[in-house]
Amino acid sequence: MVNIRQSDIAKELNISRVTVSKALRDHPDISQSMKKKIVETAGKMGYVPNLIARQLNSRRTFTIGIVVPDLENSFFSYIVDSMVDYATEHNYYVILTVSREKESIEKQNIENLIGMRVDGLLVCLSQETTDRQVFTKVGKMNIPLVFFDRAFENMKFSRIVFNDKPGAINSLNRIILEGYTKIASFSGYSKTNIGKERLEGFIDTLTKNKIPIRKEWIIEGGFELKDGYESFKKLNSSGNLPEVVFAVNDRVALGAYKAAKEAGLRIPEDIGIFGYGFNEITDFFDPQLTVINQDPRKMGLEACKLLINEIEKEIKSGGNKIYIEEEFLWRKSVRRKVK
Repeated sequence: MVNIRQSDIAKELNISRVTVSKALRDHPDISQSMKKKIVETAGKMGYVPNLIARQLNSRRTFTIGIVVPDLENSFFSYIVDSMVDYATEHNYYVILTVSREKESIEKQNIENLIGMRVDGLLVCLSQETTDRQVFTKVGKMNIPLVFFDRAFENMKFSRIVFNDKPGAINSLNRIILEGYTKIASFSGYSKTNIGKERLEGFIDTLTKNKIPIRKEWIIEGGFELKDGYESFKKLNSSGNLPEVVFAVNDRVALGAYKAAKEAGLRIPEDIGIFGYGFNEITDFFDPQLTVINQDPRKMGLEACKLLINEIEKEIKSGGNKIYIEEEFLWRKSVRRKVK
């Protein structure tokens, strides 16, 4: 196989190699007509860019490492899809890893990505993660990192998070205005920022509305379907059901749906369920989930955009924090009382 070089393209078109190089990098010095001619010729000749040479010249790999907890959760699939689109548009390659909600796998993924010399990292913490050691290492190596959705606080890295506590307060106030006072919380893990913020919103809202907080109605667990299922079974076995369950995310809500229906309970007639989620997913719940709507595509785009800006030093690396607002959508899983 003949290895076509930029000098071969230049010879074919009787132009300089520098012109070919600039055109293939979409440099503004080269006219659009010349760029088109060079790109078409390169394609016909079978030119393949020498990525290693590019990396050596720039001391960058033009790769971004992504660490997500789980791809079975379509919420993260939407986020990653948006990240890949944005990265590709800006000439970056993506290396995707999955922690399976395990701290040990997450740590290994990050160390592997560092070894691959990625230019930056996009990380959503696993539900187990408490150890900051590997992130301290990333910081010492001056590798840009942006946390998304689940993040450590009080680290120098940037964060893209949903505005969870106000989202909880707004939705719960709407529920309470309908006349509901018996409300339980399936709160995920409070050691994560999303579990902490959403539970704080729950407690603060009930307190301000002078509604007693029943500890047995606050059930901690994970963020998966099985966690919602087990939490509802525990709640139901107590023999004292609330009127409404506030779920930390839509997968937990779906698990609660399953357990409620197995117990012969009707939603929303016997018990209401609402929680955080993405309306394109929760539209398929039966009945449709009353949802604090989050846009994962926007989160993915904003996180990748911020990271690339930090890599390319368009903005100062680290310490940036972006909140993405949420919208409460009243659907069919909580019965309206007020006429």
